Amino acid sequence: MPETHHGHRMQALAELAVLDTPAEQAFNDLVLIASQACDTPIALVSLLDEDRQWFKARVGLDVCETEIGYSVCQLDIDRAEVLEIVDLSQDERTRTNPLITGERAFRFYAGAPLVLKSGAIVGRLCVIDTVARPDGLSAAQRTLLSALARQVSDHLDLRRMAQSSARMVELQTALIEIGEAIRRSEDSAAMIERSAAIVGRVLEVDRAGIGFVDATVEHVDFEADWTAPGVTSIVGRHRFDDYGAMREDLAQGLPIVIEDVNTDDRTMADPGSMKAVDVAALVNMPVRHLDRTTAIFVVHSSIPRCWTPEELWFLRSTADRLEAGVSRFRAEQQQQILNGEISHRLKNMLAMVQAIASQTLREIPERGPVENFERRLIALSAAHDVLLQKSWADADLRNVAEAVLDTVGFADRVNLQGPPVPLGARAALSFSLVVHELMTNACKYGSLCQEGGHVDLTWLIADETDLLVSWREKNGPPVVAPTRRGFGSKLVRLGLVGTGGVDLRYEPTGLEADMHASIDHLAMG
Repeated sequence: MPETHHGHRMQALAELAVLDTPAEQAFNDLVLIASQACDTPIALVSLLDEDRQWFKARVGLDVCETEIGYSVCQLDIDRAEVLEIVDLSQDERTRTNPLITGERAFRFYAGAPLVLKSGAIVGRLCVIDTVARPDGLSAAQRTLLSALARQVSDHLDLRRMAQSSARMVELQTALIEIGEAIRRSEDSAAMIERSAAIVGRVLEVDRAGIGFVDATVEHVDFEADWTAPGVTSIVGRHRFDDYGAMREDLAQGLPIVIEDVNTDDRTMADPGSMKAVDVAALVNMPVRHLDRTTAIFVVHSSIPRCWTPEELWFLRSTADRLEAGVSRFRAEQQQQILNGEISHRLKNMLAMVQAIASQTLREIPERGPVENFERRLIALSAAHDVLLQKSWADADLRNVAEAVLDTVGFADRVNLQGPPVPLGARAALSFSLVVHELMTNACKYGSLCQEGGHVDLTWLIADETDLLVSWREKNGPPVVAPTRRGFGSKLVRLGLVGTGGVDLRYEPTGLEADMHASIDHLAMG
């Protein structure tokens, strides 16, 4: 039989996952109807495996399979027509068959092909008699046998679709697990091991992991992998050409799907290197970035196996998620190192500015302005620290306020309350200066300059578009509006994003400030 038809049939049977499954009433009913309709003592749903024919349903026969060489059903199987042999003992193709010459003494055979929706022919619905039937089946019986075979084929397809749906649910659930494993992992090695372990469990393979490919697609480096008990790890560097002809396909971003290293064109010339690491079947799923293969997710099986379309989809999704997670983690590590260097240099620069200012302004007798300048530098430094922790993106308003309070002191007497609000770099620096000025004034003249005084710094988001920030001083000395507006007052009136939106009131109970800005402006860098 043509190799292409045989391979198609083997793949279809693997996807059906029906061989060696328990009896099912739907198939039992169909062989019973076939037996009665064709007036034969034997009827079978025969599926043609690699080295056997296996009976999904049977009437009148006490065995569940025979060697493939004994199979009458395999004759002319790819013609997709009803095969009828009126006397098996006289036909050249069957007269020496042990099923005909032996004690069973089969004499008449008729079989209709089982054609799946994919076009694959996986076997026959056949009827058998122990006496020859020179006239064969009647036209009505042949029509009915073909109709029943179509029903068997439909049931096989429906069974596959039901199993495929259940399998997809299982695989999708596993993808959610993998997403959680990636999110919870503290480093890239743990990320790979946890994700690969889920893949190993769900696909029942022996090894899984992700390797990172060099620019020439000559080597792959495995940082971590998962293996079944007793299976060796492949952590380390490997050369693709040592394991067969796979490098060119991987360089083009094509998945490598091998069901048996002994028969696949890419590995059959020298499967020894695969067998040395217990690989009989494998999938290498490439990950691409900027038109280049940067990583591969691998799964290995120590025995030959077919890989279903659902499993390949699952591996593709896993590879993309895991590579993105590892790359993000590595980028964050690099950013942390860079941020540390930036922070170190920034602190040195601000210290130098303070030193220059102290030297330049040392002759000024009035030390207040100089001290205010130095404190503002410290406030800016605190805001920069918060931004660096967030890689200069989305510093939280509360974190910026707490950083400023830590530099000024009195944090235990300031009540902070409000929802998370991300601030862009410019808004974070502006807000830090505003809070610093308000805190400084409260310490000098307001509620924090005497025992029992405190401040409520609260904020809320109105209509999902505007941030409203309130500053309320309580239990301090009476306050009055300043007679002149100094630099600190000007800083406060610049507001949350440097564009105003501030209402200051010097109430007898203490200073009150209301500030507002749009969420869009706050998020701008």
